Amino acid sequence: MLTMHPHILRRSALAVLLAFGLAGAGAAIDAGSTALDPLDPLLRPAASGQHIESSVLIGVTRAGSRLVAVGESGIVLISDDDGMGWRQAAVPVSVTLTAVMFATPEKGWAVGHSGVVLATGDGGLTWTAQLDGTRMATLAVEPDDQAADAPPAVPNAGDPLLDVLFLDEREGYATGAFGMFLHTTDGGANWTRVPRRLPNPDGNHLYGIRALGDHLYVVGERGAVYVSQDRGATFTALTTPYEGSFFGVAGTGAGTVVVYGLQGRAFASGDHGRTWQDAGAGGAGAWTGATVLPDGRMVLVGQAGDVQLQTAGGGNFIAMAGKHPPLSGVAVGSNGNLVAVGPRGIHTIKLADAMTGSATQ
Repeated sequence: MLTMHPHILRRSALAVLLAFGLAGAGAAIDAGSTALDPLDPLLRPAASGQHIESSVLIGVTRAGSRLVAVGESGIVLISDDDGMGWRQAAVPVSVTLTAVMFATPEKGWAVGHSGVVLATGDGGLTWTAQLDGTRMATLAVEPDDQAADAPPAVPNAGDPLLDVLFLDEREGYATGAFGMFLHTTDGGANWTRVPRRLPNPDGNHLYGIRALGDHLYVVGERGAVYVSQDRGATFTALTTPYEGSFFGVAGTGAGTVVVYGLQGRAFASGDHGRTWQDAGAGGAGAWTGATVLPDGRMVLVGQAGDVQLQTAGGGNFIAMAGKHPPLSGVAVGSNGNLVAVGPRGIHTIKLADAMTGSATQ
């Protein structure tokens, strides 16, 4: 019988994320020469382009009724008509952006390669840089994070941030490679490195973070799932039935949570992660994105183009009709349709048609 060693799973996870531009760095940054390098992607604004809907995109979210997508080379796209038309935002960097979220329709943040954190106050039209990997090395560290078993105290300037979450307009977190965990209480003007809040002494990659009700979840490689009930001040490690990487977490505030990731694996819990069951969402490749519909059901999208919808009442997942390209993120438009993104750009899924088709399969 062939079993997969955890180190192989780790390499497989990195391979998946590299394929989507989610891991590894852009150009490595030399702190001594950054200001002199006109080709430095931290100094070069994202270039405007044609056929922007076909850009390599990684994340998408709602900002009120607006959709905002981010991706390769610093691209940020916005749509005010549920994904029918898109325009490009002004972005001061050209590194790959991996995740985006909004605390209000106007105030949002994006993170990406080379430790970049960007902020917007106008719904994504324009962005300013708050942090990068070079400045990250100078950030204050919580006293407990000086302990010997904490992840490396000084991060590599090229290490990517992989997800971002703000609990309100001021308090937020960012997760990243090699156990990077950042916290701010002033809207991102100042950040603190707080990796030891998580029981992650090996510095495993942290791929996703979400707030579900009064619980805050962080997921990562080697089956890691952490939960906090005090707004992220402390975390507890949860036991899961899988040793591979989890790339994301989704759910409702009623205790229902789904973690998903490598090898098409997804697990559901109805008790805030105390117990887990296979979610019945076996995909052909890794699950890389999820969203929650207004009725509370979840949708998963994956690297192999799989799109699956949770059945009513928080049941298992079923495949939705239609052929889809590789996907890395998904959001629900104000018209109820799904807007997904991936290496081939924007992909709109009419939910009613897909649901009808899946019911007949």
